[in-house]
Amino acid sequence: MKQVLENLRNGDISVDEIPTPTIKPGQVLVRNHFSLISTGTEGGTVKLGKMSYIGKAKARPEQVQKVIKVVRTQGLLTAYRAVDRSLDIPIALGYSCAGEVIKVGADITDLSVGDTVACAGAGLANHAEIVAIPRNLCVPVPSSMNLKYAAFATVGAIAMQGVRIANVKLGENIVVIGLGLVGILTAQILRAAGANVFGIDVDENQLSYVNKLNICKTENFNADNLIEQVMSFSGGNGADSVIITATTADNGPVSLAGKVARHKARVVAVGRTEMKAPRDTYLFKELELHTSYAYGPGTGDPSYEENGVDYPIGYVRWTENRNMSAFIDLIYQKKIDFSHLITHEFDIEEANKAFDLIINNTQEHVSAVILRYPHREQTYNKNLIPLQNTSSSPSHNSNNKIIGVSLIGAGSHATNELIPLLSKFKNVDLRGIATATGIRAHALGKKYKFEFCTSDIEAILSDDKSDCIYILTRHDTHADLTTAALKAGKHVFVEKPLALNKDELDTIKSAYQDSNKILLTGFNRRYAPTAIKMRNFFGNRAQPLFMSYRSNVGYRPPNHWLHNPLEGGGVIIGEACHFIDFCYWFTNSQIVDINVSALKGKNTGLISEDNVHITLSFSDGSLAAITYISNGSVSYSRERVEVHCDNKSADLCDFKKLTLSDGKRTKQFSNWISADMGHQAQSKAFLDAISEDNQALIDSAGYLESSNITITADSLINDKLNP
Repeated sequence: MKQVLENLRNGDISVDEIPTPTIKPGQVLVRNHFSLISTGTEGGTVKLGKMSYIGKAKARPEQVQKVIKVVRTQGLLTAYRAVDRSLDIPIALGYSCAGEVIKVGADITDLSVGDTVACAGAGLANHAEIVAIPRNLCVPVPSSMNLKYAAFATVGAIAMQGVRIANVKLGENIVVIGLGLVGILTAQILRAAGANVFGIDVDENQLSYVNKLNICKTENFNADNLIEQVMSFSGGNGADSVIITATTADNGPVSLAGKVARHKARVVAVGRTEMKAPRDTYLFKELELHTSYAYGPGTGDPSYEENGVDYPIGYVRWTENRNMSAFIDLIYQKKIDFSHLITHEFDIEEANKAFDLIINNTQEHVSAVILRYPHREQTYNKNLIPLQNTSSSPSHNSNNKIIGVSLIGAGSHATNELIPLLSKFKNVDLRGIATATGIRAHALGKKYKFEFCTSDIEAILSDDKSDCIYILTRHDTHADLTTAALKAGKHVFVEKPLALNKDELDTIKSAYQDSNKILLTGFNRRYAPTAIKMRNFFGNRAQPLFMSYRSNVGYRPPNHWLHNPLEGGGVIIGEACHFIDFCYWFTNSQIVDINVSALKGKNTGLISEDNVHITLSFSDGSLAAITYISNGSVSYSRERVEVHCDNKSADLCDFKKLTLSDGKRTKQFSNWISADMGHQAQSKAFLDAISEDNQALIDSAGYLESSNITITADSLINDKLNP
């Protein structure tokens, strides 16, 4: 299928052939007829892409802080590579579209193939021929309605949510500051609700355009008598509510809103604007300053948007889905006038022209820009895209020992670490790469010369030239995919965690034992050069050792996906598994006892399960104390390991600085440019084991055992926190 993508490195727009997305339960597959380009949001995204590195950094200071954190913990080179490689992944544009349902996922009973729907959601309702949409982000559209108008439903819901936050009553006088597309729709919704509307904008050409629509009285933001005009409009009282739909970096709209509002009025900021309310104006008028978030309650809530959990109507009357439906109803009742609203239309192949018009046009008036999708039967079920000439693929036989490698999943870790290093192995043939939407698979597949990209996991499992599969998806999929790959006769490299519970672990263990294949879990720290040097330092120990492993991970909000037991498995299974495996490997002894404890504090903002202490007792008498905390300073070291035994001590900081002391002398080994966390050595060991057909080279039993210990520790912590 064709999809509009933006290159983040230079802001260029392209229309690429991407695998058709697959749908999950609770989703529908929609063939787009029309999509709406947001001249503000999407135009800003494209402008950002065209900025220099310095310009991008100034525009997104929060991203700069994330990079600084990586520099501190993993080194400058690692941070640079991560930033540089992230710019190679294009982003999908679009968040408002309408089309026809062509496939319905499990659990959906109120939509059928052939129904027409309006769709919402950044990264979902894209400018693409086919989109996969969760049920709560699409609404039915009457068959008689022009889908071109239905494509406005998302932007209309944004405008409607602003009106709802303003709590507008019949006959009230409302001022709208900013008459772009959202402002125009806001004015029309207000008029349909029986309000009187006064519109303000800084652009004289935009004001002339709005006057032709005849939807409200207007005036220029810089007019000398603007306040007097609003007072006259409102009978000398001032506006009952002011809705700000302007996008600006200054405080002008919020300041003006305070001046034109009546006593005890409500000011609602919908657009992205500075919100420093002038104290005296807002204080003495007792004004309420509100923000309106996107298209309504549910926005940004994974349980609502992704998992389909609706809010009871008695508690949340107007969710984002119900706002979209209400806007569709207004269109159906002809309360929204589109006669002059759509100024430009382009076929999807002309998307570059459409965005060029939005970004660079200085002469022609631009309001709403629509993309059309001419019907192409060949777009259906085209979920595999060849990327290389198959004749150029190396032959697979026992003589040259070429290993066919395929990937399922391609998140940041795969992008920044695993795929680049795999591409450097001379005995590797990169076969297929699969992701749910196909965008990352397509971009990475082209860059690293994979044979094909796909959104269909079965295409990977059934590829007879794929000797092994790297499973790099989210945690909840690891067990099923690992089992399926082993049963398909593939060697498996699966990122941590191996499983979320003991039932999954038992299933994997059974499949592994039946397969005669190699199974490796991504516990890379045991392969780090500094870790191996540290372990060898205690290689001939006569006594049990004491080990302390402290991980300072930083705060994660409660709604972070890692905290979801069904998806991330929780932080112990999802992340602390690394440290449990490291201690198990380092000690080279069986674990005979586990003790756990967690910080406790009600109403402190502390997440107890993110701040735990785990003590492991080993059969040789050794002890390992694992401290996993999220309440430490992010500027402090992330991981620190101390080991003491036989009058010797060792200290490893962030896998960059190793100190070894035997009482006579102290040695230090440092690499501040980049931390070698063992990823390359781990993949080399995995590929060597496949090449030599030697399962003994990989400690699969150890991975299974440390995973079992991790699940046990997590269960003990849950029992203590939830007695």
